[in-house]
Amino acid sequence: MDCPIKMRQNWEWLLDYAAGRLDRERAALVARHLDGCPDCARFVEGQRMVWNALSQWEAEPLSADFDRRLYRAIDRARPVSWLDRVFAPLQPLWRPAVPLAAACVLIVAGLLLHAPQAVMRSVDSRPRAEKVEVEQVERTLDDIEMLRELPLTPQQEASPSKSM
Repeated sequence: MDCPIKMRQNWEWLLDYAAGRLDRERAALVARHLDGCPDCARFVEGQRMVWNALSQWEAEPLSADFDRRLYRAIDRARPVSWLDRVFAPLQPLWRPAVPLAAACVLIVAGLLLHAPQAVMRSVDSRPRAEKVEVEQVERTLDDIEMLRELPLTPQQEASPSKSM
């Protein structure tokens, strides 16, 4: 087996060996290599010491207000823009004003779009369109009457040669 540290290949085998996660065949291969390679043996021993130290470490219990203090610290660490500093005092005022303004805009738009339009009436209270239609009907009836008066068969003109 080539040295994982010097060749920079399969170095994860050393980590898995130190953690005890390698299968038997690879573990035997790494164990034989560790017998002849002091660098890899030192690396594995260091990893085992780290794993032992981590397994013995106990975390302190969290206080009841840990989350609140953490979020407050995060908010303080966040950079605040000049716009946020200017508009921060107005925030309690504009939050209820925005929905109210939107409702007013919708009401005005609804009134403008659905308002009944005034119908223009002439002096005799009949729409002008009806007057035009009546006149057009009268002209059409006159034209039909004139067409009825025309003869259906064309008259033949007497030719000058026949009358002589």
